[in-house]
Amino acid sequence: MQIENEFALLLTASVDPRGMAGITQADPHERETTYADCLRFYLRNHPGVRKIIFTENSGWPLERIHKEVSENNPHAKEVELLSVNCNDYPRERGKSYGELLLIKETMQASRLAHSSKYVGKMTGRNLLLNLIALLERTPADFELFCDIRDHNFYQLLRMPDCGHHCDSRFFVFTPGFFERHFLPIYSSASFADGYPIENILYDLVKRWEKTERIVKRFSVEPEYAGMAGHFIKSKAKDYGSAAEVLKRRIRSCSRRVTPWLHI
Repeated sequence: MQIENEFALLLTASVDPRGMAGITQADPHERETTYADCLRFYLRNHPGVRKIIFTENSGWPLERIHKEVSENNPHAKEVELLSVNCNDYPRERGKSYGELLLIKETMQASRLAHSSKYVGKMTGRNLLLNLIALLERTPADFELFCDIRDHNFYQLLRMPDCGHHCDSRFFVFTPGFFERHFLPIYSSASFADGYPIENILYDLVKRWEKTERIVKRFSVEPEYAGMAGHFIKSKAKDYGSAAEVLKRRIRSCSRRVTPWLHI
């Protein structure tokens, strides 16, 4: 991948959650601060990423976000700020439906998305510290670049967690792949029905990996920072905690020693 010319980073944002249940940060002003801080990080770091799309889905005013771009863009990156105001769907559909709907609206409206060969969706409240390292290790040509978990350890240990899903915090796709495969099924995402975005991505990989150019596993462990957007077992997960760092070290070792083991 020629990162500077072919790649656009899409940061997804939902400043006003409008009563969404189970989220770790409910106050819109606090969420706005988090999104602004994360955007500032991507503006100041990863200079090879030249194009950034920031899309907000609740119609929240973007004056503060515009200020971040004007005051904190030392690498003169091309930035597109979009407000799509599509966060009024039934709350029982959950965040996954809203995320996919936001991506759909972005792909229809974004000039940078249309002019890029690859779009990398990143949850706008989190940081991906080794973004460039991940992108530099992609193959020359692909349609979907993602990171699946595909194991039965949880079942063997009688744990309720799911060992078959795809990490939705960061994944990369071509506009063509999105149009062919995401658009027909995005509306099936539903928290109430137990079908979140992580399962949708996993099912896409399993259905199309033999006929489409899909890379289903990162060769290096992604280094995330920030807080998870939802409570997990009544706790707010901090991606910088000792437990999360240890988990990433184990997975990093597994990617090198047993790359076929998708834990």
